[in-house]
Amino acid sequence: MTEANRKAWTAGRYDAWRFAFGEAAEAADRIVSDPQHVVRRLSPYLGEVGGKRICNVQGSHGRIAVALALLGAKVQVIDFSEENERFAMDLAKAADVSIDYDVCDILEVERLDLPHKFDVLVLELGILHYHQDLSAFFGVLRRLTRDGGMLFLNEFHPVQRKLFWPEGPHDYFFDGLVEGDVPNPNADGPSLGMCAYRFWTLGEVVTAIVENNFTITRLDEHPEMGDRAIPGTFTLLARA
Repeated sequence: MTEANRKAWTAGRYDAWRFAFGEAAEAADRIVSDPQHVVRRLSPYLGEVGGKRICNVQGSHGRIAVALALLGAKVQVIDFSEENERFAMDLAKAADVSIDYDVCDILEVERLDLPHKFDVLVLELGILHYHQDLSAFFGVLRRLTRDGGMLFLNEFHPVQRKLFWPEGPHDYFFDGLVEGDVPNPNADGPSLGMCAYRFWTLGEVVTAIVENNFTITRLDEHPEMGDRAIPGTFTLLARA
């Protein structure tokens, strides 16, 4: 599953981000002009980030990382796509900020020798469904976080993904894998490949976090933009 997803997230990904955000210089100019807008979902929870050591887990194209760096944070991205790294580093260079970017499967992150280094872990939209073992995943994250550090998770709500996502599974308690196209910003473009997804219930997410010695301090559910009668995303904060 991991290797299939890695291939899907590498094929054509740099050009996909160029389609979504423009050339790196153009995209960087917009971030530099208003980094707070880029991290608007994070800011109410993270507060002042200046000087903090932040790991953007599976940080993809780097826009969040670059915005946090512009706000004074020391940012490291861990992601398994070289195409994502390429766009993120071009973006950081154009924005004249420094970020670290390690191309690595997060479950193999111990080879990077980063035990308990980070003040904050940031996970933002579309992370959990790439993992088949949430307990193992959050166990790795706990080893990355310093004692007293923060886990910030802003994620698609399980109700939205399991019941209302067009590709299914349309069963809240379904615990198998679902195959779907890797996200492509160009809806009219060719398929960039297929990914295997495992959609988790909110209870499974909370349990995996708690059993890895995080203490949940806040859980907010946010309405779906197109239908405010159902949840679309959620934000969870936890302390290590």
